[in-house]
Amino acid sequence: MPQRSTAEYRFELERALHDGPTIGLSALAIELGLISAEAGESPLAARIDAVREEVCRMVEGLRLLGAAVHPPTLVVGLEPAWASIAEHHRLRLELDLPNQALRAEARSRIGLLVADHLRRLEPGTSVLVRVRGRRFVRVHITERPRSVRQRDFRAVLRCG
Repeated sequence: MPQRSTAEYRFELERALHDGPTIGLSALAIELGLISAEAGESPLAARIDAVREEVCRMVEGLRLLGAAVHPPTLVVGLEPAWASIAEHHRLRLELDLPNQALRAEARSRIGLLVADHLRRLEPGTSVLVRVRGRRFVRVHITERPRSVRQRDFRAVLRCG
């Protein structure tokens, strides 16, 4: 279960991956594209394009790694973050979230707990995520995989 320090560390690690290598490699890919355009139709242009495509694959790999460490959409909110993960992993997601806004610490820790859980599920699984409470937050995840019977997971986090 993610602690407050774990959530902060994972956020900073994702930011470092994004702000350092990902941006640097993206800039390199753009520069390679410009050089390739200047090279015209020469064999060198084809080699430059191949290298640029490899750099683009590396950027995508870093983005996926960063999203696994701490989903960037988690900063926006729980629903968009979990919906993005569910879509990427082909899960059917249903959310039952509290009407009141959760504090930042609770959002971050709960967000990582559920995001990590969703990434482990097999495609096609139906998932219900229910969150209740403010100071003691209860998370109940119900999985309905295609291949086995329903599974339930529960966690209680003290947030504040």
